[in-house]
Amino acid sequence: MKKINFDQLFFNSIFELKKKNLERGLKLLTKIDPVKVKYKQKVLLNFSSNDYLGLSQNKTIKNYTINIIKKYGMGSGSSRLVSGNFDFHEKTEKELAKKKKSEAAIIFSTGYLANYSILSSIFNSNIFKKKPIVFSDKLNHQCIYEGCKNKDIKFLRFHHNDMNHLEYLLKKNKFKTNPKFILSETVFSMDGDFADIESLVKLKKKYNSFLFLDEAHATGVYGDNGFGLSLKFSNDIDCVTGTFSKAFGSFGAYVSCSKNLKSFLINKCPSFIYSTSLPFSLLASIYSSIKIIPKLKNERKKLIKNSFYLREALKKENFNIGNSQTNLIPIIIGDPKKTISISKELERKGLYVVPIRPPSVPPNSSRLRISISSCHSENNIKKLFNSLKMFKNRI
Repeated sequence: MKKINFDQLFFNSIFELKKKNLERGLKLLTKIDPVKVKYKQKVLLNFSSNDYLGLSQNKTIKNYTINIIKKYGMGSGSSRLVSGNFDFHEKTEKELAKKKKSEAAIIFSTGYLANYSILSSIFNSNIFKKKPIVFSDKLNHQCIYEGCKNKDIKFLRFHHNDMNHLEYLLKKNKFKTNPKFILSETVFSMDGDFADIESLVKLKKKYNSFLFLDEAHATGVYGDNGFGLSLKFSNDIDCVTGTFSKAFGSFGAYVSCSKNLKSFLINKCPSFIYSTSLPFSLLASIYSSIKIIPKLKNERKKLIKNSFYLREALKKENFNIGNSQTNLIPIIIGDPKKTISISKELERKGLYVVPIRPPSVPPNSSRLRISISSCHSENNIKKLFNSLKMFKNRI
């Protein structure tokens, strides 16, 4: 029997990516503050972080977290269904549900895991008499797609943010009694635009569908007191997910939903059932952030002001920023090699802007993805803009 050289197969796979300028690697950074990192002994302004409000360095959160660690220690010791469900888990979920105006909330370890495991648990269950029909925005995050990789569902993608196309697909399936699901982000992570939530809700009602929204990049930044764009329609949305790893400056994810869906997930969701529960240190930072977020109106205003300034300046210079409406601003270049080259030149000018390439974005849409923070100063933004202008003729 011929011996298989597994390492050679791995090398071949990476070599193919390298030829297409799609190979990725880890960069060793040293964190200085919310908007500065050190890379290769050089201090860079960081325009690729999701720490939108600088809460990863918030003194109140840090002190509260330290006190909780001193009191309870580090790990929880078990999954929540065994011996890892503590009063702090319940307290945090109740506070979150109140802020999200939902019946219940449940915490997961990551946003990817939350979206993937919730959807796959629902679609893998035997609760439906007929095959679910799932309508998903074409630019939804990969974790949503992973949750829909099931032969027992009919999976349909609608054009990005195109409510006419979504309704066309819903109409085609109008007389089918199969359960229908509509899936969308509220702020799209790579394009930085808003979903049309009002229209999604109208179509959900009109076609008797289950509406699932991912608020990862809206949580903390947009909506009433920073608790998401879905709040305005909270009575009409069946399931909302989000993260604590972005504007909350911590780690972990949540689901806000009905009490029945929470109970279903506790009993049917493998990643919840078999995972050790979040440690006290993270619960402390999450709980503290939930309390602090409503007080950060000025920080959110500054973030929106910073973002508006840069978007308008880039548009005047005819940069392709797509339909960005938020603090996530892509500069779409297309060619991955050119995108990498410009990213490296920005680095030499003291700016850390990561190149984003397929499969994170569709083919031929490689980009610099700029992430603005409320901690960026006006001078920081101007420095980035003036540096980008130098490459205008190459983009």
